[in-house]
Amino acid sequence: MVIVSHGRGGQALDGITHPPFDTLVDAIDVQGYVLLLSNDGGKETWGSPDALAYVGRVYRAAQPHFKGDGRVYSLGISMGGLPATLTAYRQTLGVRVRATAIVAGRVNLRDAERTSARRAASIRRAFGGASQVGYDPVNQFASFRGRLTPLLAVVSAQDTAVASAANGIRLAILARAAGADVQVLQVQGPHLSRGYMNADVGSKIAQFFNTHR
Repeated sequence: MVIVSHGRGGQALDGITHPPFDTLVDAIDVQGYVLLLSNDGGKETWGSPDALAYVGRVYRAAQPHFKGDGRVYSLGISMGGLPATLTAYRQTLGVRVRATAIVAGRVNLRDAERTSARRAASIRRAFGGASQVGYDPVNQFASFRGRLTPLLAVVSAQDTAVASAANGIRLAILARAAGADVQVLQVQGPHLSRGYMNADVGSKIAQFFNTHR
């Protein structure tokens, strides 16, 4: 099963109704994976405690409906990189996440706050006064029990919305230094353009997951 977390302002149905997103996840689906498209508890939840609790609930609710092998993977699109990596790093499901992939993934909470007042306000609303300690994959990396989870980061140098140097590439450097199996896939184009969201990227994500079955 692959748990898929959406980008800011998105929803689970984007994986069905948004053609580029649909193309990406369909390429994973045809490799034999069950896709659990998560609403993450809202449109702007930033990997907050409520978001992770929601992912846990839908994961448990899905179990009776699928005949899987028990292996779990996570995939985060843009802001969804936070719940996708945190589910693995915080080990919130009660089972090990075998591998995580992020596509234009936001995984640096401090950078998100620092670079936009609107994003900072959105993050404050999402956390609702709860502590952010333990919810920043990049800046608190060493504190996570699951930091050796294999990681595939899909990044683009032309992405000015989620700077790869501070997010996907930075997390990849930290994870590789810790001893995790890490791959970085460089694509072309702006944030969540078709350079990111296409069947070839989906196939490469599925191949990465296959190596960790």
